[in-house]
Amino acid sequence: MSDIEMQEKIDKIELMDCPSCGGSGLLEEESGSGFCVTCLDCGSQTVIIDFKSEDGKISAAQKAADLWNTGKVISCSPGE
Repeated sequence: MSDIEMQEKIDKIELMDCPSCGGSGLLEEESGSGFCVTCLDCGSQTVIIDFKSEDGKISAAQKAADLWNTGKVISCSPGE
């Protein structure tokens, strides 16, 4: 799969609104070795899901999105 095809698949992964504040989430590649989702409003985020090869890249992105979409996030709210 080409880099363009892989990026298109990753771009099609759907994210629900932030489980903490209802803001928009952003699926981000971290250091070329993992993915996480971060809220653009409150900063809540998922853990980073690592991948070891290009073959695991889409799977890692989908797992990070699944964590986000099921509300498994680290909240940046005061006292948390």
